[in-house]
Amino acid sequence: MTLHQASRWAGCALVLALISCASPELPPPDDRVGMVRIGTAPPPTSAVVGAPGITTTLPPTTTTATPTTTAPMSTTTTTAPASTTTATSPPSTTDPPTTTAPAPDVPFTVATAVGEWMDAYRAPGSEDVWWSFSNPGPYEGDRVLLVLDEQDDWLHVDLPVRPNGTTGWVRREDVSLATHTARIVVDLSDRRLWAWQDGALVAEGWIALGRQETPTPAGEYYVNEIQAQADPETLYGSWIIGTSGFSEVLGEVFGGDPALAIHGTNDLSVLGGEVSLGCIRVHNDVVSRLALLPLGTPVEVRT
Repeated sequence: MTLHQASRWAGCALVLALISCASPELPPPDDRVGMVRIGTAPPPTSAVVGAPGITTTLPPTTTTATPTTTAPMSTTTTTAPASTTTATSPPSTTDPPTTTAPAPDVPFTVATAVGEWMDAYRAPGSEDVWWSFSNPGPYEGDRVLLVLDEQDDWLHVDLPVRPNGTTGWVRREDVSLATHTARIVVDLSDRRLWAWQDGALVAEGWIALGRQETPTPAGEYYVNEIQAQADPETLYGSWIIGTSGFSEVLGEVFGGDPALAIHGTNDLSVLGGEVSLGCIRVHNDVVSRLALLPLGTPVEVRT
C-alpha cells in the first residue's frame, strides 16, 4: 500500500500569501496517513512571523502490531466551573443582534488511542487500513476520535480528514473509552460562541471569523487538541483549541491541510469581524475556559 502524509495546520491568519492558492488534488481514499504535530515555537527560519514550528511524523512502512487490549475507562464526571466566562469587549461599533443561547450540552463518548498508531477502516470487519493516525496527534496531546456508534467489536467514528464529515471504523481493542458532557456552539451569523460542561454554561463571547474569500466552514466537528501558548501576546492569544474540521476553500498551507481552530487573540478590536483564513478567534478569557473542556468535545459551527 502506498503511504502518503496528510499534515495539519492550526493557524488560519498567518499565511496571507496562500489565500489565492489553488487547492491541490487530494490523496487517493485508500492511503494511510500520518498527521503532523505542530508545536508552539516559531521555526528557526521563516518569512512568516509567529508561524508554529512543524515536526512531521511519517507513518510506518510496515503493518504495526495490534496494541494490547485496554479495558474501557469509567465514565468521567467533571465538576462544572463556578462561573461563566464572558467576553466583555464589544466586537465592533455595531453589536450583532442579541440571541438566545442554543440548547446545552449532551453526553458524548470519545475514543483515545492506546498505541502509537490508530488505524481506521472503511467498514466494520475490514482488514484493509484506510487511514492511520499517529499518537500523540495531531499535535502533542492524545489522539482522540469522536464515537458516533458501535457495532460488535467496532466503533463508528468521526475522522479528522478531508472532506469534512468523513467517518470510518476503528477496532474497540485499539482504544480506551470515556464519556463526558460538554459542547461548543459557534454561530457565524450572530458572531457568538457558547460552551457548556455538565449542564452549566461555562463560556460565552464574541468571535472573529473567516473573510468572505476564506470563510469559516459550518459543520459538526470536535476538539482534538488543546495547546497552550507560551506568549499570549501573539496572534493566537493564550490557547489554540484544534478541531477535526478543515477549510473548504484553501489547499495546503506550509505543506499541511488548513485545519479549523478556535484560538485567542492579542487584538480585541477584531472580535465581531471577518478577518481570518477560516479560524475562529475569541477573547483570551473565553479560550482559557474552553481549554478546560475534555478532548472530543463536540463543536457545532452553524450559519
